[in-house]
Amino acid sequence: MLRGNGQSGTIGEPLGDSLVVRVLDRFGQPVGGVQVTWTAVVGGSVNPPTSMTSSNGEAATERVLGIELGTYVTTAAVTGVEGAPEPAVFITTGVAAQLALTVAPPATATSGVPLDPQPVLQLQDTAGNDIAREGVVVTAQLSAGDATLDGGTTATSDAAGRIAFAGLTIRGAPGVQTLAFVAEGFAPATASVGLGVGSPASIAGTAGDGQSAVVASAVATAPAVLVRDADGNALAGIPVTFKVTGGAGSLTGANPVTGGDGIAAVGGWTLGRKAGTNTVAATISGLAVSGSPVVFGATATPGPVDAGKTTVDAAPATITASGGSSKSTITVTARDAYDNPIPGLAVTLSATGTGNSLTQPVDQTRSDGSATGLLSAASPGDRIVSAVVAGTAVSQTATVTVTAGAPSAARSTASVPGGKAGEATLVEIRLEDAQGNDVPGQAGAIAVSVSGANPQSAVAASDEGGGRYAATYTPTRAGTDKVQVKVSGTALPSSPFASAVVPGATDPGMSQAIVPACVESSQLPAKVTVTAFDAFGNRIAHGGDDFQIRVNQGVILKPTDNGNGTYSAALALTVGVFRVDITLGGKGVDESPYQIVVPFPFSGC
Repeated sequence: MLRGNGQSGTIGEPLGDSLVVRVLDRFGQPVGGVQVTWTAVVGGSVNPPTSMTSSNGEAATERVLGIELGTYVTTAAVTGVEGAPEPAVFITTGVAAQLALTVAPPATATSGVPLDPQPVLQLQDTAGNDIAREGVVVTAQLSAGDATLDGGTTATSDAAGRIAFAGLTIRGAPGVQTLAFVAEGFAPATASVGLGVGSPASIAGTAGDGQSAVVASAVATAPAVLVRDADGNALAGIPVTFKVTGGAGSLTGANPVTGGDGIAAVGGWTLGRKAGTNTVAATISGLAVSGSPVVFGATATPGPVDAGKTTVDAAPATITASGGSSKSTITVTARDAYDNPIPGLAVTLSATGTGNSLTQPVDQTRSDGSATGLLSAASPGDRIVSAVVAGTAVSQTATVTVTAGAPSAARSTASVPGGKAGEATLVEIRLEDAQGNDVPGQAGAIAVSVSGANPQSAVAASDEGGGRYAATYTPTRAGTDKVQVKVSGTALPSSPFASAVVPGATDPGMSQAIVPACVESSQLPAKVTVTAFDAFGNRIAHGGDDFQIRVNQGVILKPTDNGNGTYSAALALTVGVFRVDITLGGKGVDESPYQIVVPFPFSGC
């Protein structure tokens, strides 16, 4: 184990310093080309999970902590080598607060001379918000390098959580020194300082600008810069700071040191999750050199279609059945896993149900990821619209509810039967739209009126469901009714409809009889005629009623049925006064009982 043990870091983030081991043979000499396997034993991850030792026997990895507070264990094991040593065990602590450098130490310094500028730090939470806490002691340490620290190696936070060092000095041989600022309960901050190296005069990019990559993926070429002195010579050992300045991406190895060729490159640049421009800036801390900052730009392009993020919308969600005049616009918006709209993709729509007219999107998805089609349908019902974008079936669907169109008088029908006085006449109406679909819920559009024998200005219609309606009226007069049926002010075909109304059942109380009050002997037998009427005074024109006649409450006589609603009887009487009862169903006809007088001969009536 060479370095990186015992660090504290912010949960969910990489540690400030890499974990480094050195592999030695049994004679204590470094061994190159040996594979080291790194294992995140408790939460988080390592990157890379395997690494090969360099010529000096060193291998390193980056440790990313998990999301829980507490202790994290990482092991480094040599594999594939006989007699390999026991794995090295690194112990680190995940904390929920961090130290952040607001003024970084200079990228270069002279041994024994106080750093200029002096480091200034701020207490922060994991979201980067300042923590106002007084009295937190922060210690400066050297986590890498062979130098020593002098001067003010500790500083205490003020009421705002600000920590300012004074007089901090590095003493040692030329080389790169890594400063670590640590405090209990806080993830440390680190910075590299080149001690005793040349004086940088310029910085320029050498690789990694102007690239493009899919969102949340790494660019092919890592950004790199070249540092030179005033005479144009490449400078080795100069710490360079790379920082994401746009696009919310991430870097690995963000604080490299220039090599013998004066070039320093980040370990990798992963673009942010949103499509668009990403930027990284490279600077030399504490020095205003020519060309600084060097800004690298890259374009993050949308990823592949995500079936769960892509949307299908219908507007309006409800249309009427038609031959194409009523339409819903179907909008499909293609998105990747990070909600970025994806242009330039083909979209295919489909819909359930029959009688559909589905217009496919003419163009590929636009810059906002959208493509639109049209749906109309000739029959009512729900249509489920789905989409396939660039071969990917979209999870979301849109529902378009198709309702029947406005009722059409030309397509609607009515049935009007003959009527009977005293009984309800049922007018049955069926409403259809122009497509022949039944139209429910339109009772208010129906107007029914009656002229003729039984005039009525308005007869209400009731909704019987499924496009069926009923209107009833009760006629009282026999004859012909003209039933007018209109829909939305327009008469139905064949309207008005004729309804022949017949009399109702014979009513004894309304039926009448002609009975002579006096019959001379020479005029006997006495002739009686009964005429049948219904309860509304309508003349009955058919026979079949069981009228009965009794004289002086004697034997029941059956009159002759004439078949036209009249009944006749001839009463064989003698001289005297007679009571005549005429009944139907046990009830007397109008004015029954009657009286007939037969006087003595030659007495006269």
